[in-house]
Amino acid sequence: MSDWGDEFEAGPQTASTDAVTDASPAPRRAFGVDVPALAAEVVDVAVKAAIRKEIAKIGAEAAADALTEDVLVKLRERAAEAARAAVDEQVAANDADAAAAAESEAEADAEPQPRLYYGSVDEFVREYLRYAYKRVITGTGTGHHWAADWWRYDEAVIRLEAIWRAWEALRLDAATGMSTWWRDHADYHMGVLLDADGPFKGAQGDDHKNKRGEPLPYLAPPPELFPDVREPLDAAAVESPAEAA
Repeated sequence: MSDWGDEFEAGPQTASTDAVTDASPAPRRAFGVDVPALAAEVVDVAVKAAIRKEIAKIGAEAAADALTEDVLVKLRERAAEAARAAVDEQVAANDADAAAAAESEAEADAEPQPRLYYGSVDEFVREYLRYAYKRVITGTGTGHHWAADWWRYDEAVIRLEAIWRAWEALRLDAATGMSTWWRDHADYHMGVLLDADGPFKGAQGDDHKNKRGEPLPYLAPPPELFPDVREPLDAAAVESPAEAA
């Protein structure tokens, strides 16, 4: 018995190929692809291969005698079934891949994000940066420049915010995170802020000086200026550093 069953042991290559082609439904497209045509092409190749194999066993003359109209009908039906099965299998595989991707994305979104260590740039400057980055500030317009009320200077706020956010991200890298933070962020931005021609150039007086070994000068900003972003913000608008100045 052949792969085609008792009804038909084999059929000539040309006749069976034409039968499958003639029975193909009107073209329908999905995502720009002619699905019936694609399925027919795949099934046609399979049918040709099967028929060549059977004809090689029994001979072309015997195969031609066995090719009745009933056999052709059964061939058409089997070709259509094979095409539908092939398309359904691929659609199911695509659906499974899409579902897996969606599930993976959902799991990634559900992962809790690391909580900020400091709640604001003010807390970061007040409790960490001015102790970690000690420099002598004379407050006389010479040497390094720094303003205790740094929050009144827009450029300073933006740069210090960048330093803080980079620190929050890189602190999670236990290997080279802090080295990268000092080299690429702290040293770069602090070099600009402390420069004699930087944003604090005009800050002079006792409020803006310290002694060797002391932290950078600091004056507290208005409490509403830098709310703790670890907690939900109030609906009330928060003043910008420029407005507070």
